[in-house]
Amino acid sequence: MAGTAIGIRGSLWTGDPRRPRAEALVVKGGDIIAVGSYEEVRDGRQPGGVEWIDAGRRTVLPGITDSHLHLGALVRQGSALSLYEASSREDLLERVRRKGAELSPDRWIHGVRFDNSRWPDTAMPTLEELDGLGLPNPVLLVRVCTHVHVVNSRALHEAGLSAAGLTGAGVVRDGRGRFTGTLLEGSAGPVIRAMERDTAGAARALKETMLTLASEGITGVHTCSAPSYGLGEDLGAYRVLHERGEFPVRVRLYSDEPLPVWESSGQGDEWLCYGGRKFFLDGSLGGRTAAMTFPYEDAPSTRGVLNRSDEEFFRQAREEHAAGNQVQVHAIGDAAVDQFIRAMEALRDLPPLPSGLRHRVVHLQVCRPDQVRDLARLGVVCDVQPAFVPSDIAIAEGRIGRARLGWAYAWKSMLRAGLLLTGSSDAPVEPTNPWRGVWAAVNRVDDEGRPAGGWLPGQRLTLDEALALFTVNAAEAVGQGDKFGSLRSGSRADLVILNRDIDLTPPGELKDVKPILTMAGGKITFQAAGGGL
Repeated sequence: MAGTAIGIRGSLWTGDPRRPRAEALVVKGGDIIAVGSYEEVRDGRQPGGVEWIDAGRRTVLPGITDSHLHLGALVRQGSALSLYEASSREDLLERVRRKGAELSPDRWIHGVRFDNSRWPDTAMPTLEELDGLGLPNPVLLVRVCTHVHVVNSRALHEAGLSAAGLTGAGVVRDGRGRFTGTLLEGSAGPVIRAMERDTAGAARALKETMLTLASEGITGVHTCSAPSYGLGEDLGAYRVLHERGEFPVRVRLYSDEPLPVWESSGQGDEWLCYGGRKFFLDGSLGGRTAAMTFPYEDAPSTRGVLNRSDEEFFRQAREEHAAGNQVQVHAIGDAAVDQFIRAMEALRDLPPLPSGLRHRVVHLQVCRPDQVRDLARLGVVCDVQPAFVPSDIAIAEGRIGRARLGWAYAWKSMLRAGLLLTGSSDAPVEPTNPWRGVWAAVNRVDDEGRPAGGWLPGQRLTLDEALALFTVNAAEAVGQGDKFGSLRSGSRADLVILNRDIDLTPPGELKDVKPILTMAGGKITFQAAGGGL
């Protein structure tokens, strides 16, 4: 843009309770300097003038933040073999065989997002079946939940392992004691690290993925590095782009391992900074490793798995709090949520975290009403994934039983209790498209629009509530509500112009919303060809 300042005229959803709606704003440098009616903003004349973008009746929003994903894994999955479309175990194996035919023998076959719960026969693929394909390639397959991996013998060999020598609770064996090929939770770590040594062009691939996020209206992400789960982040790639000033998206990075680069939350700058320490308390609902206080309805022999003892987790959380670190805790089952609550109670004798930070709990897919009240009393942040509902409607009742369905994905109850909720995709578990998340929060249906009226319809959110999850609340969750998440004077110029007026969009069509322009720090990071601006 040639002008000293940029003006945008449209239908503004500001996220600012003092002025929820507006007609225009002006950006100068990297900040918003005026918001109001078109007449108010136009009359505040700027030296050098204002170059206007007229969005008509299209909606203008604060930039979207995906408050929990795994960006490094998303980058790698861009070149991985998608197995989400596999309709059976046999179909999966055939897709792996075809991929092997395209690759040289030294290349890994990294298959992602297979979902055996959707197959007629839900049995997992096995090491024996993968070996039976006769491929020379190492094979590592990742279930859609990312907590379950399946390997072949060549992959074990590349990691310096053998089927006979594997030990640990995450190593699955059959009734005869033979390794099935399935590795649960962190037990896949050595194989994952072996595969990650076979990478190239990491910085280029990272930037390409970030630009894709910008095309979806995303201006910020809170990413989590978890190497033992195959979800590690390549800090070298981040540093290359950061030094070049080529970040189209702001990154706040959490890690389940200490990082030598940073010591406390917020260190870094507004484009790349440290979020805090990540802890995995349990597994996944789909893999039946989420920790419950009750037996799984469809597998009464298990209640899932708690990954840590109270003593261990309390000690670690206390150390991180004392160091000024916000902890981000993965807890899906209600037993894991109980453990998180106990840990937060044990920290109440310590002074508050700096900069208004609060500890975060992620997922909360099964959360009892008494836990909702406790979480609200403790003042924690709850990171939820609306896009899980279309995927999990089919399995939730089978896992937890009809009587407990009211505990599932209870976001409206959480908001009514006063909890701060943020919205995210948990990509690559779900697609990053935030409009799918908004649509899912408002409608609570599967991709065919069932059930009519929504699944557990009392938990549907309003459009304003859903938008706040991905904008205002995401900024508040990291103590930066004064800089990000809303369109108001003094905020950073992170915003998105949509292709329609979302107030006039039927709820069922919200997932079809698309950005036509995204701006981060006053710079245009995406503009749709022929977008009409």
